[in-house]
Amino acid sequence: MEQFFSNPFLFGEEILNRAHIFAGPWLDRLMLAVTSLGSEIFYLLALPLLYWCWDRKKALYTGAAFLVAISLNDIMKTVFQHPRPDPAKLLPGIQELAARYSPKSPGFPSGHAQGSISFWGALAVTAHNRTAWAVCAVPILLVSYSRLYLGVHFAGDVLFGLLMGLACLALVIPAANLVGRHLRRFHAAAVIAAALLLPAAVVILLPGDRLANNMGTISGFLVGAYLAENRIFFGERNRPVAQIVKYAVGIAGLAAIRFGLKAALPDLAVAGFFRYWLIGAWVSIGAPYVFSRISALRGET
Repeated sequence: MEQFFSNPFLFGEEILNRAHIFAGPWLDRLMLAVTSLGSEIFYLLALPLLYWCWDRKKALYTGAAFLVAISLNDIMKTVFQHPRPDPAKLLPGIQELAARYSPKSPGFPSGHAQGSISFWGALAVTAHNRTAWAVCAVPILLVSYSRLYLGVHFAGDVLFGLLMGLACLALVIPAANLVGRHLRRFHAAAVIAAALLLPAAVVILLPGDRLANNMGTISGFLVGAYLAENRIFFGERNRPVAQIVKYAVGIAGLAAIRFGLKAALPDLAVAGFFRYWLIGAWVSIGAPYVFSRISALRGET
């Protein structure tokens, strides 16, 4: 791996200096806005929107691909511990951006690139049309480039993140289809136990700074979706005003769990797993139950 990481094209600051577009502060602000599309807050807002207001099955597949991708990314960052670009080796302009906005976590591979291609790519796959691929390619490319523009990732970080995101898409979507077809063959207790124990085992056995949060979300999301199937009825589609109210109610509950429990619970992996488990379960069963009990929010079931 030492020879790989010493490649000047993939892991050299000079390529970032050459690729940067110096167009003024307006482009800096635009790239900061674009890169926020790869943040945790964006996905915490976007995945519930898809699940509550668009299509539950497609949102479930998209969420599964994304959560597996960012979990793998977290594991790889922890294993390789490869540093991000050195601001001192960047040109003025990029140097200030990198010093100000570079996260403290390792850089390889890029989580923004890996998360973006798994999220938007899953949307394109489940939409089953070429137009969706064209539309979804735009945020993938922009978010990936924004990491290079800001000087917070090497080219190799971004390229490998994209490749790993594609690999997750190629594996997770077919696996989700296969599991979905055969899930009813298993006893409910076995399914719920697997959805609880397997993510917990991953947290115990594998390294990762945010792995407990990611695995907790996966576990809660899957358990909730399984329990809600054929038990909780609400329609994703509704009148525009009802959709806005529904989304606001759901996000208010999500925020209460994320921020309220963060203040109340200790900063431990088990607490993170529990808190994000509740977030996943709120998205897939908690909020849908609330919607189902309010006629104006229930929609067409």
